[in-house]
Amino acid sequence: MWNLSSVLFSLLPAFSPQEPARPPGAQGQLAMTGSYVTEEGQTPKWTKPPFAYDAKVATGRKVAKVAVVIYDPKLPSGETLTQHVKGADPVQYSHILVDVIRQASWGYINYEIVDWITIDGFPTKVDGFRYTPESYLAARAKNEWQAATSSYAGVLREAKLLDRIAKEGITEVWLWGASGMHFDEFAGWLKGRYQRFAPTDNPWFYRPYDIPGEQLGRTFWVMGFNYEVGADNMIHSYSHRVESQCALAFADGVWSPKTQRDPWNVFSLLEVDIPGSPSMVGNCHVPPNGKEGYDYGNQRKVLSWADRWSRYPDLRGQPREVSREDWGNTQFGYQKWFLEHLPKGPGYTEYGYDNWWVYIANVDGDLPDWTPPQGPFRLPEGMPAIEKAK
Repeated sequence: MWNLSSVLFSLLPAFSPQEPARPPGAQGQLAMTGSYVTEEGQTPKWTKPPFAYDAKVATGRKVAKVAVVIYDPKLPSGETLTQHVKGADPVQYSHILVDVIRQASWGYINYEIVDWITIDGFPTKVDGFRYTPESYLAARAKNEWQAATSSYAGVLREAKLLDRIAKEGITEVWLWGASGMHFDEFAGWLKGRYQRFAPTDNPWFYRPYDIPGEQLGRTFWVMGFNYEVGADNMIHSYSHRVESQCALAFADGVWSPKTQRDPWNVFSLLEVDIPGSPSMVGNCHVPPNGKEGYDYGNQRKVLSWADRWSRYPDLRGQPREVSREDWGNTQFGYQKWFLEHLPKGPGYTEYGYDNWWVYIANVDGDLPDWTPPQGPFRLPEGMPAIEKAK
């Protein structure tokens, strides 16, 4: 399907990792994303592990703890970089993402931001390079960036998060920066990836880069966001994480709606794949009525079975006509619409959990239950008193 290299944050160059110890079960060659991939079209030997349903994993409300790391160096002018580029507020945008995912997952995933960490500097690249304010501004003026990717291990060390991740149960970092910092839209290290999910020839479905997963001992995500662009691009990045996880979990690493009939390839089927047939939901880049990437405002009206995914796994029923009005004719609206159509039921099939959010944000099945605070009604500290009625 999509060559996801076309969606990399800030023209991300190739990652050139040192060859690490090969993870158990890994097949193929090490790619620039830090994953092992097979040759295109190769049929690798792999046996899918037996699925064991766990109602505690599939249902309820879970809490996922996030640390937000913001690279916002001070420049010689006295401005911060966010001020210089007239950037968005990472705090505001992060709260927007929390709300979007809570709504889309029907409250299954509740992100809790446990810390805001602002770093007065630039991230260190995998080759040891680090911009100074002066060298960054010079590169920005020419749009000629130092080529190496940022080091995720370096980010975690600099933000002093390596020990906190295990102690505090942090499962994700949301990383904010600007053009030229060269981190991907999402990165993630999956515990037992090569035993749990099939080999693939697509290097973008799994992107561990240099996340020190073995040290962390759990599945861990780093979302890469750019405060120079809108909130729609932030949700867009998360949608690519969804695509990759669903392709691994349900399609054994093969994304080809024209030839595959597993749940993910059916979910992402488009009318342009089989002209004259109704669409399903679509993908991050192309809505059900779209003809090409980023076609969120296409005026076409097409039949779609998108509504039937609220009844997954039974998709039987009539399609209905959909258009850009269904998502408000904006990219933000479409990304939210796309995420809201992901299945989140309590059951299972031969493909695994009916709640796809397990594979997106609770891969290890260890997120704790979210429980609301108990006790009397309490006002915020500092809230002004009011005059009592006479």
